[in-house]
Amino acid sequence: MKTVIFALLSVFFLINNANAQGNDESIHRLGIVANQDYFLKFVKPGLNQDRNYTMGAALPVFQYAKMGEKGWVYAPHRFLAKSILGKSAGNYKLTDATVMLANTTFTPLYLGNLHDPESEYKRKNDRPFSSLNFIGTNFGVQKDSGNELLSVGINVGAIGLDVSKAFQTTVHRGHWFGTVADIPYGWEDQISEGGEPTLLVSGKYDWLIVGKSDGSGNNKGNFQLSANTEVRLGYYVNGSAGINTRIGLLDKRNWGMNTLPLSSGYSILSPQKNPFELFFMGGVKGNGWLYNALLMGQFRQSPYALSFKQFNKFTMEWNLGVGTKIPFCKNRAIRASVMAVGRSPEFSTVKAFERWHSWADLQLYYEW
Repeated sequence: MKTVIFALLSVFFLINNANAQGNDESIHRLGIVANQDYFLKFVKPGLNQDRNYTMGAALPVFQYAKMGEKGWVYAPHRFLAKSILGKSAGNYKLTDATVMLANTTFTPLYLGNLHDPESEYKRKNDRPFSSLNFIGTNFGVQKDSGNELLSVGINVGAIGLDVSKAFQTTVHRGHWFGTVADIPYGWEDQISEGGEPTLLVSGKYDWLIVGKSDGSGNNKGNFQLSANTEVRLGYYVNGSAGINTRIGLLDKRNWGMNTLPLSSGYSILSPQKNPFELFFMGGVKGNGWLYNALLMGQFRQSPYALSFKQFNKFTMEWNLGVGTKIPFCKNRAIRASVMAVGRSPEFSTVKAFERWHSWADLQLYYEW
């Protein structure tokens, strides 16, 4: 507990120090991110099931580019960005530094029942209970053209703490939000039960294909298409490639947005100020996997961890939603987005347990 408190105090000291060094042109953002399959019940009741990726939240998410210029917290990010870009690093400028405190929670469809004669069969063939709590930091640099963006993320946290267990048990036992789901009895065998430290280092490169700003000063547009590729090493070991699109009332400079910030622990938001935007957005991504600690376990042996053979080496993800930016006063704005997200089966055991899963992603930011 003392370590966690010290880490949080260090983060907020960094933020306050960065604020003191800022100027009138610097943009601050404070926001929240919530992932929940519960919200999909309003689309189709059957989609509200505690299975696979059950819930996630980042509170708060703080973004202020000046934080990344100096200091020990972002020193590894700066080193990695310069190493990746090499001689071309001089053609990029700092546009993003983000910190978030986050949780992600994963459960099987079967939450556990000691009186069920098939209990052991269901638990051995479904995904294990697992949870991750972390402090995520991100560092982003954009090419001078404004059409390419490199992001480096480092997450430090723990797998197997009881935060998710306490929250989910309380919600189900108290029937919050009208839930009638079973009380979960499988958390005592979650991955890394009792807690283990963990780490993730990621690098993501985005580039704009269609809808580039022409440099004339008129940045209004109606359609953008971008592509991205990402590598993650740590509690996830995988690579991915995807495309994203925005359609609507756009500021072309604001194309660089991470539609799934909890996946890697960072939230990419463009530094441009105050144009109104209203748009539909969507994307698709393919993932190649070598390791997932939340399915396969980490250092400590877990009784229901999946084997490498059971682990799917390729998965797909999609997202579809709507976003907006509403400016007010001189330099203030509200950003918000709502998305439905889907993921293909992550493991292969018994066909009855192999399934696509979907959830809702809600993001809300205040900007000044």
